[in-house]
Amino acid sequence: MFLLKSIDLVALIGLLVQTLVAWIFVAIFASMGRRERVSKAFGHFHLAFVALAASLTVMSVRFSRAHDVQDAAGLWQDGSWLPTACYCAYLALKTLFGLWLVRGGAALAGSVESLWLRRGGWVLVAVMAVIPLAVTDISPLLLIQAPVMVACALAAWRELARSPNDGAGLRVMRWSLLGLATSWTLHAIAASFHGAVPWLRVLLALNSFIDLAVQLTLGTGLIIGLLEEAQRRARVAEVEHTRLQRELDRDEKLRALGTLVSGVAHELNNPLTVILGYADLLRRAPTGGPAARIIGEQAERCRGIVQSLSALAGQTAHSPQDLDVAELVERVTQGFALAKSADGPSLRVVSNPGLRMAADRTGMEQVLTNLIANAVHASPRGGVVTIAATSSAAGVELSVADQGPGVPRELRTRVFEPFFTTKGPGRGTGLGLAIAHAIVRGHDGTIAIDDGPDGRGAVFRVTIPRASPVAAAPFVEKTEREGSRRLLVIDDDEAVRAVVRDQAERRGWLVAEVASAESALEALGIRDAFDAVLCDLRMPGMGGIGLHDRLQREAPELLDRVVFVTGDLASEESTRFSRRCRRKLVQKPLDFDELFTALARRDFATAR
Repeated sequence: MFLLKSIDLVALIGLLVQTLVAWIFVAIFASMGRRERVSKAFGHFHLAFVALAASLTVMSVRFSRAHDVQDAAGLWQDGSWLPTACYCAYLALKTLFGLWLVRGGAALAGSVESLWLRRGGWVLVAVMAVIPLAVTDISPLLLIQAPVMVACALAAWRELARSPNDGAGLRVMRWSLLGLATSWTLHAIAASFHGAVPWLRVLLALNSFIDLAVQLTLGTGLIIGLLEEAQRRARVAEVEHTRLQRELDRDEKLRALGTLVSGVAHELNNPLTVILGYADLLRRAPTGGPAARIIGEQAERCRGIVQSLSALAGQTAHSPQDLDVAELVERVTQGFALAKSADGPSLRVVSNPGLRMAADRTGMEQVLTNLIANAVHASPRGGVVTIAATSSAAGVELSVADQGPGVPRELRTRVFEPFFTTKGPGRGTGLGLAIAHAIVRGHDGTIAIDDGPDGRGAVFRVTIPRASPVAAAPFVEKTEREGSRRLLVIDDDEAVRAVVRDQAERRGWLVAEVASAESALEALGIRDAFDAVLCDLRMPGMGGIGLHDRLQREAPELLDRVVFVTGDLASEESTRFSRRCRRKLVQKPLDFDELFTALARRDFATAR
C-alpha cells in the first residue's frame, strides 16, 4: 500500500512539526486578537489557521496510527472507516482553510465577497468532504485537493494585490500565497507520477516540510500585518487624541473667556448705555456739534467689540428669523463693494432666488462679513472672491471661495482658535474666524475648509440646519388713554435709569424709577399703573429673573408689559433665561430709537 510504503518516519516528523507550528500561530493570533481590536480581514485569516491546524491534527493522528504495529485488525489501513473519516475531515478543513484565505484577502482589499464565495464555498466543502467515501487512497486525494488549494491561493493573492495598503506584512503574505500555489502544484505532480519516477516519492514524502515553509511565511506575514495595523491604529488614535486635546484646550479658553466676558460685559454695557444715550441727546441738541457724533460712533465701536467677545464665548442667544438669503448676502457684499479699491479682488455672488433660512440676522451678517474680509485679504490683485448660497440635504450652505494660497491641512482646525492668526503683526487679532465659528455653532451648524477649484485658494463652507423661525407676536395697536404713556424703569444703576428717563421723556413718556425688583412689585401692585416696564436682569435681590418668575405665577397679564434688558448675555444664567423667557430680551447698550418704537407699538412681546 502506498501509505505504508511512502510515509516514513521523516515525513511523520515533518507533519507533526507542521501541526505544532500551526497551533502556535493560532495561539499567537488569539492572544493578539484579545489585546488588539483586529480587523475583520485578520479575523478571517485567524479562522483559516484554525482550520489548517485542525486538518493537520487529523492527518497526524491518521499517519501516527498507520505505523502502529499493534493494529492487527487493520482498523487504520486505507479502506477502513477510521482512515476514511480522517480523510473526509481533512479535505473539508483544508478546503475551509483555502476559502478563509480568499475571504481574508477580499476583506483586506476592501472588496465585496463574490456570490460564489458566500454560497458556493459551503457546497465545495461538502463535496470535498464526501469524496473520500469513494476514493480511499491518499495519492488521488492529494491530486483532487491540489487544484482547489491552487485556485484558493491564487484568488487570495489576487485580492491582496488589489489592496490599497502595501506594508511589509502584506508583501510577505502575497509571496507566501504564491508559494502555496507552487507547492501544491508540485504535490500534484508528485502524486501523479511517483510510480513512474522514483525520486518523486521522496518529494511526496517531504511535502510537509515544503508546506511548513509556506505556513511559516504566511503566519509571519500575518503577524507583521497585525503589528502594522496596531501601529497604524495607534497613530490614528494619537492624531485623534491631539485633535480632541486641542478642542478641549480651545473650549477651556472659551469658557475662561466666557467667564471674563460675563463680568466685563455687564460692567461696560451699563456705562456704554449712558454714553450712547447722552451722545444721542447731544446730537439732537442745537449745540451738539460733531463732538457728540464722534462720541456716539466710538461708543458704538465699543459695543461691537463687547458683542463680538460675547459671541466668541459661545453663550450669545440667537433668535432665528425668516431670512431671504439673497438679500442677506447682498446687504453684506454691498459694504465691501463700496469699499473696494481699484486693484482689489472683485466679488462674485451666486445665489438661488427664493432661498430662505431661519437664523439670527445679525449673527449671519457677522459670519459672512468675517469670511469675506479674510477672502479679500487672501486673494491677489485682480482676483475673484465667490460667495455662493445653495440648498443641501443638511440645510442652507453659504460658501466663500478665494484665490489665495489656501489653508494648509494642519492649520484647518487651528484657524478657528481664539487669537490664532496667520496675518502679520498688527494686521489681525485672530478673533474673526473664532467668532464666526462660535456663531455657527450657536446655530447648531458647521463650518469647514476645503481646497478651492483646481486646488487653488480655499473655500469656507457654512451649513445652517433648517429650523423654524421664532414667530413674532401679532401687532396690537395701542389704545391711548388720557394723558401720556407711563413707563416703569427697574435698574440698580442710577446713571442708566437717568438716561432712560431722559430718552423716554423726550418721547413723551411719564417715567417712574425703582432700583430693585422688590420695589417694582410694590409699584406693580396697581395693575393699570404702567403701560410698559423696562427691567434689568442683573440686580441685587431677586433681580429681573426672579421678577419674571413671580409675575409668571401671580400676574401673567402684567408680564405682557415687561421688556427685560441685560448687559450680561454672555453668562450661563442669562443664556438659560433667554431660552425659557417668552418675553423680548434686549441687550445693552440700548438702541433707544428701536426700543421706544417697539414700546410705543407694543410689539415688544416677541418670544425668544
